[in-house]
Amino acid sequence: MAYLAGDVAVVAGLAAGAYALSQWWAWPMYWLAQGTMFWALFVVGHDCGHQSFSNNRSLNDLVGNITHSSILVPYHGWRISHRTHHGNHGHVENDESWHPVTRSQYEKLDFWTKLGRLSFPWSLFAYPFYLWNRSPGKTGSHYDPACDLFQPSEKNMVLTSDAFMVGMLGVLAACTAKLGVAAMFNLYFMPYWVFVMWLDTVTYLHHHGPEDANIKMPWYRGEKWSYLRGGLTTLDHDYGIFNK
Repeated sequence: MAYLAGDVAVVAGLAAGAYALSQWWAWPMYWLAQGTMFWALFVVGHDCGHQSFSNNRSLNDLVGNITHSSILVPYHGWRISHRTHHGNHGHVENDESWHPVTRSQYEKLDFWTKLGRLSFPWSLFAYPFYLWNRSPGKTGSHYDPACDLFQPSEKNMVLTSDAFMVGMLGVLAACTAKLGVAAMFNLYFMPYWVFVMWLDTVTYLHHHGPEDANIKMPWYRGEKWSYLRGGLTTLDHDYGIFNK
């Protein structure tokens, strides 16, 4: 909890300092720093989703909903799809995100999906679109409790996170009315997209091989897949100062 309090203090301090300074040359540095801190908030929500933030499930879900909604991520919707991912990582058909598509699936994709999901650098901005429409070849939304991602017993959880999201949109609208569009563009909109780029980059690299471009991480189908094999297809990377 102390680490979370520290993260929140840094986020608030960066925003207050940048708003007070309000210089064109300082905003890009702020975007990078604050976007990285948004990524830190996402990691807290991620750990809440794995129930590793604390020993109390209710506290984990409360903190997860708050931290994730603050960066426009539906906590329970994402948590459940992330659970599906961990149960099927490395499986071409059953993995939830960042899995390769088959040739027949690729040929059926429209131009904008191919561009936005499978082309660099546009795929760096794919995350919010994935939350809305999932991955190519899959249907439904992380916001829809009727999506086949969710069990009937999980409906209220998804709706709870949707309510937190609506509340955050209200906060952003109120801040925009008070501070102006230009200020919120710099304070929130641009850091948000830096956070999205962080998330997409880290997630992609975690599942797509080491620095040596000649080494490829395998993906499996059908009976060739196992949980152990899938787990061995993930890879950690060194992000230098950002590991601290």
